[in-house]
Amino acid sequence: MQPPLFHRVLGEDAKRVPAAILAVHDVGDSAVWHGEATVETGRSLLARLVRSCLGFPPSAGRVPLSVEMTPAGDGEIWRRRFGAHAMTSRLVPGSAPGTIEETLGGVTVCLRLRPDARGVQQITENVRLAGIPLPKLFWPTLDIRESADGDVYRFDVAMHLWGRLLLRYEGYLDTQVVHEL
Repeated sequence: MQPPLFHRVLGEDAKRVPAAILAVHDVGDSAVWHGEATVETGRSLLARLVRSCLGFPPSAGRVPLSVEMTPAGDGEIWRRRFGAHAMTSRLVPGSAPGTIEETLGGVTVCLRLRPDARGVQQITENVRLAGIPLPKLFWPTLDIRESADGDVYRFDVAMHLWGRLLLRYEGYLDTQVVHEL
């Protein structure tokens, strides 16, 4: 069995990342993590349209979160459940070293993983819609940060387009208890 996706993509840089982050990404045969999230969605028509098309969760304060990660080919399937709302994406290694590609609906975002002692920041490299590269003007601004607070994995994901909020969710996953399927 090959190492988990993030471990492969980070390579030697994985040694610089806090243990809680590596634990969450240590998928093995499969893993389910539990925690809590707060979700804020934009109120514009554009934000509602994007949320509807991509299956993003609705706004919610302190909603239970579960994240199921399952190896699939050379990547992983992530099923996030924000309360009763499910969101599924597929992650694979990117074509450039140090990158992953996440596909949600018909949108694929290539993200560069930038690790440091505090965690991992994900930087947008390119965006494709139905396999067609989008001009940078149409890329959402993504601010994605994974961090750790002891044994707690923390995440903060914000997405804006043309300065307007589309979606932001932040929260934690408890790395003390992993549930295998």
